[in-house]
Amino acid sequence: MFKRAERVELVAAAIYGALATRFRDDADAHALFARLETEEEQHASRIRLLAATYRNDSKLIEKVNGAEGLDACLAEAQAALAEIQAGGWGPGLGDVLGRLARLEDRLSRAHADLLALNGNGALREFFEQLAHMDDAHMQLLVRT
Repeated sequence: MFKRAERVELVAAAIYGALATRFRDDADAHALFARLETEEEQHASRIRLLAATYRNDSKLIEKVNGAEGLDACLAEAQAALAEIQAGGWGPGLGDVLGRLARLEDRLSRAHADLLALNGNGALREFFEQLAHMDDAHMQLLVRT
């Protein structure tokens, strides 16, 4: 489960990295996407650290479920990355921002719904924090 959650964050980082490259001539858009890429990479690192902390806690792992939903989010993010890398998601920044906001909303729910509700208190709190960070990304994209 932790590996899947980390992978979602890394794919999200790759999406933002690809968009930072695409919009490199727009200083504001480039800075936004580069910032979000870094934040997603930090989320992945935090998940990796959490996984290391709880690796040997069999009671925790038994309580975490919802892999199918997380797999669906990962597949959606991977499809979005492939589409972006192929030049899709529209030519304008507005098109991209709208789709990113919707994607962030769905990924945020993956953390909140699939993981936070299933783990122990510390795990639930951690993934709720990630969900709030993803929600902040969505709000930032909507306001831009």
